[in-house]
Order: sequence, then structure tokens, then C-alpha cells
Amino acid sequence: MYELQMLATRRLLPKLVAVTSSSTAATSSSGSQKRNYFTRHVPEPKMQIHLPKSQDVTVDSIVLSDNHHDEKKPVVLMIGWAGANPKHIDKYIKIYNDEGYRVVSLCPPCYHYSIPNSRVGFYISPLFRAVDSKAGDFRSFSQCPIVVHSFSMNGVRGLISFWKWTEAEEKPELRGRIKGIIFDSAPSRPYGKQDATAMVISTPPIDALERWISEQTRISMLTWYLNLRATLQIPLLAVVPFLRSFMSIYYYLQTHITLPRDQLYLYSKADTMIKAKHVEKFINKQKEKGNSVTAIDFVDSDHVAHIRTHPEEYRSACLNFVRHIEATFH
Repeated sequence: MYELQMLATRRLLPKLVAVTSSSTAATSSSGSQKRNYFTRHVPEPKMQIHLPKSQDVTVDSIVLSDNHHDEKKPVVLMIGWAGANPKHIDKYIKIYNDEGYRVVSLCPPCYHYSIPNSRVGFYISPLFRAVDSKAGDFRSFSQCPIVVHSFSMNGVRGLISFWKWTEAEEKPELRGRIKGIIFDSAPSRPYGKQDATAMVISTPPIDALERWISEQTRISMLTWYLNLRATLQIPLLAVVPFLRSFMSIYYYLQTHITLPRDQLYLYSKADTMIKAKHVEKFINKQKEKGNSVTAIDFVDSDHVAHIRTHPEEYRSACLNFVRHIEATFH
């Protein structure tokens, strides 16, 4: 009897496997067309290489021959603001490309008020390691000094994430490749509504809730939570100041990140997303450390909109800074 049962099982097994495989394939096919009801689709951060128009590239991997560029000429690494996409930063890229500088850009998604992990830093690392990677071939960038052009606090998070990655991979020497940094509309201590707005516009909603909870409602709910969080934190941080760097991106940057000597700050007292007074306090701290700091207050321009209000002044400030880095480190 036992042998008959085993024989029947053997005969049925191929059919069960076939049915299971077919069912799995159908499920996979269905899953690829429609995500789970309670998930959100977060795009993968993507590095892009932008070359000056004069450099005619005919190969897909963007490998340039030696006669197309000066390998010791600075490259500009742009880290976009919360909610930015590649098209938003085209006008900034053009500033440098028109003057013969190569640009590498990244717009990290999902801004958050907390100290970041090393994820975004991993995506930035191929430029610093000068390797051929999924994002592109960065081997021709091995000798050039890097100037970081960071936008808003999302750019600051990207920089901190790179520091975290170098710690995790035990490659702190790669930080030394950054010879200059430009802060546009940062660094500052955002308040509840500003942080909530940045989080919502840069983070896709959960599919199941998108129809029922509007963007403005999400901002209002997050604002309430962040304001409550700040109310509870302020007394604690006043009593135990060293905890600030564990709870604030602003203070983490100030105390844990050794910035390059040459720094340029572009900000405005009319900025509705950050407070100029926090930028100025940060600038004074950097001056106390002996760093070479240039700061421009555009007075009447809004958040990451200085180039729109003062295009020539903005362009000149950026180019003069990069030329200074080129003259110093070439």
C-alpha cells in the first residue's frame, strides 16, 4: 500500500511542479505590472556625467581619450535639493559646461530630517574611486580635484551620507579629494513645516493612501509631528548639548564633518525654507576654524532660486570659486 502511495506521489509531482512554476510566473508577471497595494515606488539615485559641448563623445561608456580633456581640471559634483529632478539642475550644469568643466550630478530622493545612512554615499562613491561602474566610467576622473555644489539640506544629507560610506568602507582618504564646496541655500536648521514640505515633495506616497490623503494633508500631519518632536527636544538639548549632533543634520555637519578649506555660501534672507541666521552662524564657525569662506547674501531671492533672481552674480560667484580651486590645485 505504501509503495502504491509513493508511486502516485511520483506521478503527481511533475504536474504539481509545473502548476506551481506556472503560478509563480503568473504572479511574478502580475507583480511586475502592479506593485503591492501598501508599497511606494522610490526611484534609485542615478549619477549622471555631463560633458562640455566641445568634447565630442562617440562611445556609450563615456570614456574620453587623453586629448579631449585635462584630467587635473576640477570636476563639479552637484547634489540636488529635495524633490529636484535632473531637468531642474540643467541651468546650473550649463554654468560649468560652458566654461569647459565636467559635471557629475545626483538628485537623492526621499529627504528626511534624521542623520542619513551610507546609501546615497554608495551611489556617489564611483566618482571618488574613479572606477568603471553601472553609473558610468569614472576612470578619467582619478586625478582631478572635486568641487561639491550642494543644494539645500538634501545636498547636505548627500555629503554626510558619503562621509558615512567612507567610514563603513574604511576609505577616509577619499574625502580629501574634495577641494572646495559650494552651499546653495544651506546649511540651516529647518523648522517643522519646512522639513515636512521637503519630505513630502521628495517622497512618493504609499499607493493605497494616495487617493485618500492629499499632499497638503501629508504636509500638515508631518508638520504637527515635527513641531511636537521639536518641543520635546529643545529642553533636552539645552541640558545635554552634545546630543544635538545625533538629532540634527545641521549640528552633525558642524561637528562631525571636516569640510575643505575653501567654501562658498550662497543664501538669502528672503528664503522661506531656511533661516539665514543659521547659515551665518555656521559660516562664523567655519571662519573660527581658519577656513577660507566667501559668503553672498542675495537678500531678495527665494530657496534655491538665487540663479533666477541674480543670474549673472550667481554665475560669476560659482565660476570664480572653481577657477580659484583650479589655480590652487592644478
